[in-house]
Amino acid sequence: MFFVYFVVNKCFVNKFDVVGVGRNCVDYLAVLPTFPEPDSKVPMKELKMVGGGQATTALVALSRLGLKTAYVGVVGDDPGGRLVLDGLRREGVDVANVVVAGNCSTPAALIFVDESAGTRTIAYQPTPPDRLTPGMVKLEMLLSARCLMIDPHETEFGLKIIPLVKARGIPIIYDAEHMAEGFYEMLAAADYIIGSEDVIQTLEAVTPEEALKRLLSFGARAVVITLGAKGSIALTANGLIWCPAYRIEVVDTTAAGDAFHAGFAYGILKGWELKKILTFSNAMGALVCRALGGRESLPSLAEVNGFIREWGIGNGE
Repeated sequence: MFFVYFVVNKCFVNKFDVVGVGRNCVDYLAVLPTFPEPDSKVPMKELKMVGGGQATTALVALSRLGLKTAYVGVVGDDPGGRLVLDGLRREGVDVANVVVAGNCSTPAALIFVDESAGTRTIAYQPTPPDRLTPGMVKLEMLLSARCLMIDPHETEFGLKIIPLVKARGIPIIYDAEHMAEGFYEMLAAADYIIGSEDVIQTLEAVTPEEALKRLLSFGARAVVITLGAKGSIALTANGLIWCPAYRIEVVDTTAAGDAFHAGFAYGILKGWELKKILTFSNAMGALVCRALGGRESLPSLAEVNGFIREWGIGNGE
């Protein structure tokens, strides 16, 4: 009996704190003095090429917070794929289960940052939803996570592994950024759902509160909508929680949502109450807006805690 007990528990050893499944890409960031009118020209003040993507950026953020992370996805056998992998390795994100495919290219995103308005506009190449399948990765590695993050670009893959993930009791955080094949099925499978303001329209709701009620009806433990400069709002069976945003000088908002997701996953793994998680996640989202690009300004845990203490809204320790 002791031998059987030992073998079973050995299979459930957590190798990673967070495994992320979803989009990777190459971001081309152009800083413009102001967004151009149609049929006009405007000189770029700065141009930068960096690794991007919802899942990958959130994992880099979690790695900087001190967690052990791994990425599952597909990159092309091209310069963009090498840039993505090199960037993740430098940040300590495990890429042993990233598939390098010679029959596809690494997607790119063009990000235009309007310096005068502090906003950004993104044009991106979609990630094919069916190019990653469970047979391409070592599922035992994925199932060794304490938490699984799935972004909408790999919704179909996520649904295929849900039975195994549920059997292990691994909490699932789903990024409900936009509609995808299997969107509603994933809402029903997720333990935590985070959407941007766009999810209000996706659900054909009128207000954030109405959208939250619809999201919670799918059975998640907590649902969240990020509201940019208005903060974030969450709903559980115990009621509604609103957390105000931090007022900072914005350079680029490109990875604010990804950083928020990372902060949320960190708080879940720490066992914090929801208000504290939102406070910490809002701080993560604010701090990443300090500089151009979605990676350079991702904060350390000490930076986040110091920032929150400075604002006098508790801390994330």
